[in-house]
Amino acid sequence: MNNLILATPLVKMAEPLFFPVRITEKAGKRGYVGIPPYVTQEQKKPLTKDFNASLYVGNLHPDCNEATLFEKFSTVGSILSIRVCRDINTGSSLGYAYVNYTKHEEAKKALDILNYDQLNGQPIRIMWAQKDLKSKLPMAANLVVKNLPRTIDDKILRDMFTIYGNILSVKIVTYQSGDSKGYGFVQFENENSANEAISEVDGTLVHGRKIIVSKFIPYKDRKRFQEMSFSNNIFVKNLTPSFSSNDLEKLCLCFGNITSARVATNEDNRSKGYGFVSFECADNANRAVAELNRMYLNGRRLFATVAKTGFLNI
Repeated sequence: MNNLILATPLVKMAEPLFFPVRITEKAGKRGYVGIPPYVTQEQKKPLTKDFNASLYVGNLHPDCNEATLFEKFSTVGSILSIRVCRDINTGSSLGYAYVNYTKHEEAKKALDILNYDQLNGQPIRIMWAQKDLKSKLPMAANLVVKNLPRTIDDKILRDMFTIYGNILSVKIVTYQSGDSKGYGFVQFENENSANEAISEVDGTLVHGRKIIVSKFIPYKDRKRFQEMSFSNNIFVKNLTPSFSSNDLEKLCLCFGNITSARVATNEDNRSKGYGFVSFECADNANRAVAELNRMYLNGRRLFATVAKTGFLNI
């Protein structure tokens, strides 16, 4: 007997647009035999890659499949398609899926109502789907939030920052047990919102703990910093976007003679929010670290530490 479910071919990475299909099982094999009867003539037309009604659904339980998602998401609107992304070799879920509605309004309703709902015993994360997610997310608008109470989950973290602008994604980092590691990430749509959030939230008390909010620094930049080898250099972060290398040098001149100072910049020459300063001697570098860590600049608390070598091509 044919078993009607929502399914997908096994793929490593998947485009979010996908038609439901009918599954048959014969002699232990499954096959696709067409579009199920509830797909309308309008839905049978070729799809354009319009993501206005497409949602990304993350943090899925390994056992969560298309049928489970359909049962959940069809309660708020008409589903056009669903795809759970799977490993091409093992067939196991990659932990995320795409749900496509027929109307933008229905997708928006699902985002508002179902985000962080429990599914298979764990909260799901929903955001608008984007064709090339990583390339579209502005790195300068990505924040890391540290020293969070363990009771803070994705929903609470989003609520803490939502007044500062449109949030694309929120993620509390957890152990395999699901318990929070005490930090997370907030990805804003634009840098101005991220900057305002840093100014307003950094250093505030949450359940008795002073939280730390700063720009996320990519691994390649952190690795460059970790490979440094001389203690007369310091690393300074949480600088404002307009802060220049000249400003950094002026800020640190009072601690001793400086051989170089540079703020890391993007390709468009905008500050990445951190930089390096080389002093003539290690004592001055240590003094600078001690003083800068007690300093607020343009409403932001600075963070400084002794580096192990001079900066390289930042």
